[in-house]
Amino acid sequence: MSRPLKAAPLGAAFLLQHMRIHLISIGDELLIGQTVNTNAAWMGRELTLEGWVVSGTEVIADKPKDIVDALDRGLASADAVLITGGLGPTKDDVTKHVLASYFDTPLVMHEPIAKAIEAWFNSRNVPFLEVNRLQAMLPEDCTVLPNPLGTASGMWFERGGHVVVSMPGVPYEMEGLMTQEVLPRLQEHFELPTTLYETVVTAGIGESSLSALVEPWENGLSEKGVSLAYLPSPGQVKMRLGVHGPASDREKLEALIASETETLVKLIAPHVVGRGNMDIPGAVLKLLRKHDQTVATAESCTGGAVAQMLTGVSGASASYLGSVVAYDNRVKSDVLGVPESALETHGAVSEVVVLAMAEGVRQRLGTTWGVSTSGVAGPSGGTEDKPVGMVWMAIAGPHGCRAWVHRFGSQRARIVQRASRRILTHLYQEVKNQGASALEE
Repeated sequence: MSRPLKAAPLGAAFLLQHMRIHLISIGDELLIGQTVNTNAAWMGRELTLEGWVVSGTEVIADKPKDIVDALDRGLASADAVLITGGLGPTKDDVTKHVLASYFDTPLVMHEPIAKAIEAWFNSRNVPFLEVNRLQAMLPEDCTVLPNPLGTASGMWFERGGHVVVSMPGVPYEMEGLMTQEVLPRLQEHFELPTTLYETVVTAGIGESSLSALVEPWENGLSEKGVSLAYLPSPGQVKMRLGVHGPASDREKLEALIASETETLVKLIAPHVVGRGNMDIPGAVLKLLRKHDQTVATAESCTGGAVAQMLTGVSGASASYLGSVVAYDNRVKSDVLGVPESALETHGAVSEVVVLAMAEGVRQRLGTTWGVSTSGVAGPSGGTEDKPVGMVWMAIAGPHGCRAWVHRFGSQRARIVQRASRRILTHLYQEVKNQGASALEE
């Protein structure tokens, strides 16, 4: 049974009962940091979009008492509990045994599942062992959720209006079960409200400055039933708008969040690089494809990080041609054509050198744009004139070259990350401005 829903007028204080869900991740490998818990992040994002409120997440060991205690906590605070991990064929995986005991039901052989597991092994020409067959020993009083991507089935339990679901911890298997089985079943079992989000991605401006730009508008959001969150990371800030209301008000909520998102974009237009999950590399490549243009990178202090960011986007090859990691000055001069006199007179971390690097990579790779970075990433190597964190960067394009100097603090990893995002932000603005100038002409 689901909780009753209460109607609420749009824009007023929302009275609809939130549906709460608790996430439990099982595995010693998660506790010791051997494996990163990406499952909780993926599930939290998908469940929030479905209208759930994630009331809590916890990581526990593969120990029966820890699993029981976590189940008790989850069922006491939430309408549903989702568990990942502990379903493998080895003795250290105890989840299904604990669940069978918890719900007072025996483990029985599910022959259709056993046959499916055997077929799975046969299709991969892998020996099918008895220990693999035992994975079809599942609690009798549960709904078995078939897992075509692996050998560990999901399990769905119900108790007193609450739901408990157990899934394998392998991320792509969990995601497949969530998409094909769990999310549709949760939608049928519970009456969920409408929750909508829109995200605007900005770059080259901090959250405090963004807040100042939108302050009068932001002050009126709560009266309309709209939330705004700032999600900063090095070099960019995502601004997430949200609305929440009864399922019957979905069209009105869609119109409301669309209207407020457009208002936000107009207020901060010079700093917007994308929407939704679009990151700055994706935004750059999308804009380049729009103009049928290409780019190449010449990197010193960033060591290929800019290239990695771009090639991490599917379809990058349509606009990104390649990179020269010119860490040593000989590479800057021999490969990119930077004059040795410029390196001797001004040093590698200088305006004249990054301008020559950008134009050099543009000419040698035959691209529309060339970008370059050269700086002091530290922790050593800084001087009074060129301290750690100082980065020169440049862009060479159809109408000339332009350079900037920035200071990105003192932590090496953050310097590289922030410098990489900043040069891509500059490139985005240059390509965008060039397109606007062409339209004016």
